Amino acid sequence: MVPNEHLNTRALKELLPIHEAWANVKLTGNNAYGLRVYRNHSNLQMHIDESSTHIISSILHVGHDPDGEPWPLVIEDLHGNTHEVYLETGDMLLYESSKCFHGRPKRYNGKWYSSLFTHYYPTDYDAEKVNLDTHYRIPPTWNDDSDEETPVKGLDKLVVTSTSFKEPDCEHEWCALKHTIKTRSPEDLRFGQFVSTDGVMRSLGFGDSDGDEL
Repeated sequence: MVPNEHLNTRALKELLPIHEAWANVKLTGNNAYGLRVYRNHSNLQMHIDESSTHIISSILHVGHDPDGEPWPLVIEDLHGNTHEVYLETGDMLLYESSKCFHGRPKRYNGKWYSSLFTHYYPTDYDAEKVNLDTHYRIPPTWNDDSDEETPVKGLDKLVVTSTSFKEPDCEHEWCALKHTIKTRSPEDLRFGQFVSTDGVMRSLGFGDSDGDEL
């Protein structure tokens, strides 16, 4: 981590309009942190973020070792599709980080890889109600009959470590990597535009473009 509170505060404020345009809702900034620097052989297990504050989030890719291997962010969209997203310097990935499983389960092969992370929540968001709804929807006996040593036929083994998940019997410890959608930023993408998970380029409604689908 390369701490820079001034940069984080400025990024959270200046990137707010982009996040509000994408989410189509008024947002409040929670936090930004970076620059986070990953080193050779780093990985990040699949996880979801804090549901009370990390609702609309982004990863702004700052840069990486030009001689390193491409290192995808793996993210599961709201339709159950698993994407491998390859970010280049200046690319920003917007996502619902408390809903979509994401991580970098593949080991990085390079000297350094750096990004800035921002997190927002809807201004009228009732985090306590959401947490209570989640709590009361899960019965207290949900885990009473589980046996970690007894495999279930047809299901891959899942290991939960704190807030992270891994499937140790699969390559890179995540079985969905067998079937992924590989995504890169189009060369003709301009400021004020984004590419959604269906591959369609759309406008955020400001900048040099207007309208919705382009």
